[in-house]
Amino acid sequence: MSEETKPKKQFALSPSISILIAGVLIAGAIIFVNQHPATPVVADNENLPTNVDVPAPSADDHIIGSPTASIVLVEYSDFQCYYCGQAHPTFKRLVEEGKGNVAWVMRNLPLTSIHPQAKPSALAAECIAEQLGNDGFWKFADKVFANQDKMTPAYYAQIASELGADPTQYASCVSSEKYWTKIQAEAAEAQANGASGTPFTVLVGNGLQVPISGALPYEQFVAVIKAINDRQ
Repeated sequence: MSEETKPKKQFALSPSISILIAGVLIAGAIIFVNQHPATPVVADNENLPTNVDVPAPSADDHIIGSPTASIVLVEYSDFQCYYCGQAHPTFKRLVEEGKGNVAWVMRNLPLTSIHPQAKPSALAAECIAEQLGNDGFWKFADKVFANQDKMTPAYYAQIASELGADPTQYASCVSSEKYWTKIQAEAAEAQANGASGTPFTVLVGNGLQVPISGALPYEQFVAVIKAINDRQ
């Protein structure tokens, strides 16, 4: 599942999105992305979809794990997106169970036309990261995705204070929209690579970049990771 960038329109991916692995996850996967609807794309170790080119992780990114991990999940996300909240623990599990072989980058794709808190929360996250670094960003993300029903600027300021950010510096950063240009650039980057909703994730590894739209189940992400790693 994911949410569309178009106003007042839900991005519906459910049974129509699937990755089918023949045999014992050796033959590969088929990803169905029901966007308008989309054409089925074969994703096995011979025919992975690779029609994207997102920038490699850099010092400006928020990352869990090593940027040189064999697989890097580059997620374009919106803090108010329900499906991003559903995907959050899935990506955490992939990193934890990857044992150093999987890393996770989160970039911004705020759907401001349908989510009034998308922009304020993205600005809050970047302003917290300014003071508290990578760790502060991810702690904010964990808090917000676990409490999407509480999303308000006052709640973000509360989180910033609880995490140890200087309230005056935080307030000045948010009110000036200091990081809005960065956020917009990341959103444009996602859209240039085919994103029409959130979460939009690009799996980078083995010389490939494989796009996935929506909050797929853990097992399906594992299948795609396996297909990437099996690619000769």
